[in-house]
Amino acid sequence: MSDKVKNRKQTVQDCITQFNLPENPSITDEVLSIHNFPSKCSKKLAFLILTYEREATITELKGISDQPAALVRELRNEGFIFQDNGKNPPHYLYKNSNGETCRKIIGFKTPKARIKGKVQSIIQKSVAACISAIEIYNKPDFKYREETFSILLVNAWELLLKSKILLDNNNVMSSIQVIDRKSGEVKKNRSGNSLTIDINNAIKTLVDQKQIDDRCSKNIELLIEIRDNAIHYFNKGSDFGKKVQEIGTASLKNYITAINEWFGWDLSQYNFYLMPISFFHPVDIDSFSIHSQEKEIARMLDYFRKVETLYPSDEEKSYNITLQIKTEFVKSSTDSPALEVRYTNREDAPEVKVSEENIIINKYPLSYLDLTQKLRDKYSDFKVNKDFYAIKRKLEDHNKYGDKFCKVRYLDAIEKKGTNKTFYSTEIIKEFDKYYTRRKN
Repeated sequence: MSDKVKNRKQTVQDCITQFNLPENPSITDEVLSIHNFPSKCSKKLAFLILTYEREATITELKGISDQPAALVRELRNEGFIFQDNGKNPPHYLYKNSNGETCRKIIGFKTPKARIKGKVQSIIQKSVAACISAIEIYNKPDFKYREETFSILLVNAWELLLKSKILLDNNNVMSSIQVIDRKSGEVKKNRSGNSLTIDINNAIKTLVDQKQIDDRCSKNIELLIEIRDNAIHYFNKGSDFGKKVQEIGTASLKNYITAINEWFGWDLSQYNFYLMPISFFHPVDIDSFSIHSQEKEIARMLDYFRKVETLYPSDEEKSYNITLQIKTEFVKSSTDSPALEVRYTNREDAPEVKVSEENIIINKYPLSYLDLTQKLRDKYSDFKVNKDFYAIKRKLEDHNKYGDKFCKVRYLDAIEKKGTNKTFYSTEIIKEFDKYYTRRKN
């Protein structure tokens, strides 16, 4: 448990005593670690304690404030989601089963960041470093590929992490500066400029705040390991190149996830992919071989494998340690012995059977129950309610999306009417990222 969570837990207890409030078991350590959670005993914190995943009547809330609208507005601006009355425009109070007027916070979603000043400048530099890393890696002939890639991508991550810390502290530069414990002043480097925290301290800060998970932090640490050991890469070998690519591919995916979740930046205009290693010539090995260097590479690869076993790849997770790219070389259509298929009434024509069931299983493997279970596992604030049904109906719109997200299977496949069942592609799950909050772990 971090010091921040301990302090907030004590503040919550002080607030419960001061305002004579009931305990709220829904306020867990995970909730206390939310960046925007009130850190001081106040009416806002008391209001949050009463309403977080708890139905609070207006009578209860009057013990805190007769005019709660400002508190509701402030908490909503900070990302706390209130249950509304289902009308348009919505009002953030409702009647419970007993006819009592209530308020209730049903979850939290990080609000869109207001990017300005130094934060924006640092993010732009971070993206530039990331794009440069990809461009270097994808060059057809580059002797220092993995080393340069790791150096640039670590730099991109360091800038991104610092920009997040800076944003969360309202652009106050001291939040990313190194402070001398004795004098209390900012430390300077040899040129007289202020020292900022290194990437390891930035990672620790954001892990403690639950902004990134262990998978993401370990992935960055592996990149740092590659960068820091660059001097030993005299005799790399293809295994090393493959492992760097797996770590780098996961890191790019993690980077896109983080910059989108934290700052709302969409990087879809860039080609964020690494050329599969099979498209390159075999890794060049220097003409001389130094046995000690081979051992150092082997030790590092062994360390990478140990970390991977602790955090196996999972496509449902926001972040991953490593991701593999697989390529398959096939003959072109001109010299392929593939069977030609066409409609014909010739009795001697070869029979080709296409099973609708196989198509459904392969492309649309999820039933409705499968889909809702995966959404529950992936999102902390997911509920099967009218909002979910509205989103689902929109994604099921055949005129807009065709068969991209789902397919309806009819018992009468010819007439396509009567009894039917809808099956879903795994692609539909990604669309719900726009509406729900991913679980942190």
